[in-house]
This record gives sequence, C-alpha cells and structure tokens, in this order.
Amino acid sequence: MRRPRPGPAAAAAAPSASACAALAASLVLCALLAPARAVVRAVLDSNASSVDFADLPALFGVPLAPEGVRGYLMEAKPANACQPIEGPPLANGSLGAIALIRRYDCTFDLKVLHAQRAGFEAAIVHNVRSDDLVRMAHVYEDLRRQIAIPSVFVGEAASQDLRVLLRCDKSAHVVLLPDGPPCPDPDCHPALAASWVLGRTLALAACAGLGLHRLWLWLRAWRGRAAAAAHAAAQAAAKAQRGRRAQVRIFTRRNDVCAICLDEYEEGERLKILPCSHTYHCKCLDLWFSRAAHRSCPVCKQSLASTEDGSDSATESLGDEDPSLPGHQPPIWAIQARLRSRRLELLARACPRPRCSAGAAETAASS
Repeated sequence: MRRPRPGPAAAAAAPSASACAALAASLVLCALLAPARAVVRAVLDSNASSVDFADLPALFGVPLAPEGVRGYLMEAKPANACQPIEGPPLANGSLGAIALIRRYDCTFDLKVLHAQRAGFEAAIVHNVRSDDLVRMAHVYEDLRRQIAIPSVFVGEAASQDLRVLLRCDKSAHVVLLPDGPPCPDPDCHPALAASWVLGRTLALAACAGLGLHRLWLWLRAWRGRAAAAAHAAAQAAAKAQRGRRAQVRIFTRRNDVCAICLDEYEEGERLKILPCSHTYHCKCLDLWFSRAAHRSCPVCKQSLASTEDGSDSATESLGDEDPSLPGHQPPIWAIQARLRSRRLELLARACPRPRCSAGAAETAASS
C-alpha cells in the first residue's frame, strides 16, 4: 500500500522539527563536553583578601559540597604520593589539611587514596610543565570504592602561586569550591556561548529558507497568471479569426475573374470576399461549399468552419478608390451611367402619354 505524500503544511513543518531536534542535540552535546570547572580559592590576611585559581574536579570520590572544603595546604611527602605519604601535624584549630600532589608516576586514584589514608581532608593534584587542566579518572575499581574525599586538578603555574602565597602568609588557607565565580563574559560558559552561536545560525538559516520559499511561491503564481493570460489572449484571437464572416459586395468594374467558374465579373454582380481576401461569385461559392466536405477557400484552402453564408453582411463597392474622398474624380463610365439614368428619368417625366413605356424612353434617350 502506497503511503500518502506529505502536504505543503507537513513539508513546511518538517524543517522546523528537524532544526529543533538538531538544536536540542547540540545543546546536550555541548553540556556533556563542556568541563564542569571549579575553583581553588586562597584566602589571605584572615579573610581580608583572596585569589582564585581554576581547576577541574575528579571523576571519582565524593563531589565538592556547595560550601566547599576549607583547610591548610601542605605538600605531599613524597611529592608524587605514589607511596604512602606523611600525615598533617595535629592542630587545635577547626581547619583540616589539604594535600598538594604532583602529577605522573602513578594513577590519580592511588594518589588521592594515599592522601585520604594520611588524614587529609582533600587533595589537589597539579600538572607538571603545563597549565592544561585534565579530568582525573580512576583506573582501579577497588581503589575508587575506597576514596571518600574530594580532589581537583590544577595547572603548574597555579600550584607555584599557591606555594608562594602560603609561604608569605602563615595564616593563609585554601577553599575548594564546586563552581567558579560569576563571569559575565560568554566565553566563561562554553555551553552558553556554543548554544548562542548555534541558535543564531539556525535562526538566520530559517529566515533565509522562509524568504526563499515565499519567493518561489510568488514566482510560481506569477508564471501561472502569465500563462493563463497568454492562453486567454490566444483563445480570443483564434475566436475572432474564426468569427470573421465572408463579406458580400457589389462588383462595379470588370477587373477580375471568378476562380470557380473562370468567368469575368459583370457590373452589378454580387461577390463574396472571404477572410483570406479571395473573391468569388456568391452563387459559385455557395455551390462550392454545398459540395465540399469542409468549408475552405478554393484557392488557399484556408478553413472557414465558422464562416456563414454572408446573407446578412453589408454590401460595398469594389472600386479601387473611395468616391467620398475629397478631390476624387470619378471615372468616365460612372459619370456616363449617372447621366444616362438622369436622362431616362427626365424623359419619363416629359412623356405626353400616360402609358409611355420605359423602353420607348430608353430608345429616345439613346437616339
């Protein structure tokens, strides 16, 4: 069974649905790929000032609490913490200790587990000869299950700055916070920046597609109207051509021959002129049409399907010149015909006998 083709509304809605799906997928992908940055804050001068450093939380261990983890920073011994390290000294204060561990030589989960066993509240692992941030992942599942403290990763420059600050201020301490400070710049939020750029691009593409679609519809409608107008004009011209009737005129000169009977036209005979401008005797053309299968001109064979007999057509003179034109001089034979008619009329009036026949008057006029 054939499926019905989607209509224009469904076709127009399809790009919108696909665009929304693509936008949602892109936003989810950006959110998944964008690193969840945290911050290491060094607090100086008894909470009078602070310095923040960017970090990345580890993928194992407990997450950072909203209030963060606060404690004194101590370097691990040994620095890479690949073996059990020394624990922090006992302190009467409320702050614990946070271990600063160097990268490499062993896995991240082993380093953090050694810091936890030594008694540290959290661990900060720093890069070596690089300031790139790395997402710390576990290697051994059994070690991951034992880790119960949070840990973050910082660059080498951040670890050096932290050491300098803590050496200059003995009362300084660090705070591990889950989220960075508010940043108005979109570059601080990769997911937001990517979604903004993607959304703007999709909006521009949708506007351009809608404009092109409307332009295409307008052009198609315009071409349809133009074709309909041309077709109507052609039909009107054909109808007018078919509707032209044969004209019946009175021949007044001996200047042509009927192509049907091959006789010369006599003065006063009724002639029929077809739309193709060919002229014939009325009786000859009517006889031709009655015997022919199709009504057409005997000479050029032009079809005269709608041509009527022309009995109701106007009669005109076939003279070469219009006598009504100013300055026109009628031919000699026309003047003689009018004079002869006038003499006959005068003789008929002057005849003394009531039964004076027209033949006698004509004889008198000719004499």
